Amino acid sequence: MTDIDTVLTMINNQTRRRILQALVREPHYPLQLSKELGVSQQAVMKNLDLLERSGMVVSHRETSTIGPMRTMYEPTSEFTLVVDMRGCMFTARMVESGHEEKDRKQVMPEADGLEQVRKAIADLDAEIEAVHRQLSELMGRRERMISETMSRLDGDQFRYVHRMLMYNLLNRPDAPKEQVAAETVPKRERAEETIEDIENAMNA
Repeated sequence: MTDIDTVLTMINNQTRRRILQALVREPHYPLQLSKELGVSQQAVMKNLDLLERSGMVVSHRETSTIGPMRTMYEPTSEFTLVVDMRGCMFTARMVESGHEEKDRKQVMPEADGLEQVRKAIADLDAEIEAVHRQLSELMGRRERMISETMSRLDGDQFRYVHRMLMYNLLNRPDAPKEQVAAETVPKRERAEETIEDIENAMNA
């Protein structure tokens, strides 16, 4: 899967976002995109080339019943991009979509009429929104916990290195604290003493 830095670089351009929006619907060829988006074919080709070199889209040749062969473009992967920026936390991550095959009856509503499908999609959208609200609540709780813990280091006896190490320890809770300290505390400092200072502040 394309790395997050590449993805952020690619989607910072409005034309590329509009191209991707079209490609996720169905494969397109450059002239088709140019007409649909109201953008010059040269600009479309330039951005398609960037997207393909980034690994976000792939092209293949396809015969046409009304003209010469066409170069068709389509996305290479599915993912969700999540950026959280709030007090004491900044994260940007990609969550790759699963590709489990499911029986069509488990996905589609019993009646396949247009309105039934639209209603089913609306219900799914409501569930997704509820998940987003729950996630926001959990992230808020996480933020408050980190913020309140960081406030233990407000005294003059604590230096920048203490706050930086505390921040990294809290945001990497699954990593061994010695590893986090070794990667955070400059070599001229004593990582063990910095950890000890923080632990003493927590126990005070």
